[in-house]
Amino acid sequence: MIVVDASLFAAWLLNESRPGPEDALWDRLAAETLIVPSHWPNEIANALRRAVQMKRLRADEIEPVAERIRPFDVNLVPPTAIDDIGRLASDALSNDLSAYDMLYVRLAKERQLPLATVDRAMRAAAQHLKIAVLPA
Repeated sequence: MIVVDASLFAAWLLNESRPGPEDALWDRLAAETLIVPSHWPNEIANALRRAVQMKRLRADEIEPVAERIRPFDVNLVPPTAIDDIGRLASDALSNDLSAYDMLYVRLAKERQLPLATVDRAMRAAAQHLKIAVLPA
């Protein structure tokens, strides 16, 4: 199992991935169970919407591009509990992340799973918390 950041996945969907270490990662992600926060589909949808606005994708391409997710075994975790909002905000502040990004890092930490992301701030926070980060 691997925790996967939406921005990494959105870049792949939109063919924005750069050649490099991420290439080998996709074979691994296709073979693994992917664990994501409950807001992950919303982040993916928003990335597709932004791509249309930026003229990198046509509106009629959204559905076919989104269909590329189907072969992956993506599992959503329940949303943040009301009682955990304060702790999430505090964790995000102390790690200099948005609350959304902190959810990925916390999920990887709590479940002792690697985190797949190319986001520099998330990678730094994960490495500080001794979380394995992909691509290595």
